[in-house]
Formats: sequence, C-alpha cells, structure tokens
Amino acid sequence: MPNETLTRAYELTRTLVAALDAGDYCVAAELADERSPLLMSLGREQSDTGLAMIREIMAMNAAIMDKAAAARNAISSRYNDAQRRVAAAGQYLATEQLR
Repeated sequence: MPNETLTRAYELTRTLVAALDAGDYCVAAELADERSPLLMSLGREQSDTGLAMIREIMAMNAAIMDKAAAARNAISSRYNDAQRRVAAAGQYLATEQLR
C-alpha cells in the first residue's frame, strides 16, 4: 500500500493536470509548489502499488510538460504578434509625421 505522502502527491498531480486543462495556471503553480516537496521526500523503497503510482505520476508529468510547452509557445506567438503590430503602428506614426 502506498504511503500518505505518495498518495497526496498523486492526488495533487491529477488536480494539477485538471487545472492545466482548465487553463488555470495560477492554481496549477500553487499545486506544483505544494507537490514538489512531497515528491522530493519519497523514499527509495516503494511497494509495487507505490511504484505503479510513481509511474503514473511520471506519465502525468510528461503531459504537464507538453501542456506547459504548448502554453509557452502560444504566449510567445501572441507576444511576437503584438510586437509586430506595435512596430507597424510606430512606422505608421513616423510616416504621418513626415507629411
């Protein structure tokens, strides 16, 4: 039977994935902060059930990283688009001042 710490880390990981799916990045960050010390405190010796939970956490972590990368890329793209629009507006204004 897995220990309480591992069970809590597993529950937090599932909730973290759900928060990311909902786009609630603030809650996801809080959950990650709460979960991290739990994962770091896990001992080396685990039951078969505990090892299975750890494997599931690892799989969910891979999904979390994919979602985080996709969100980062989307934000970066929006930022770059905004920068181009600002530059274009600046060029327009500069051209208007030359008239």
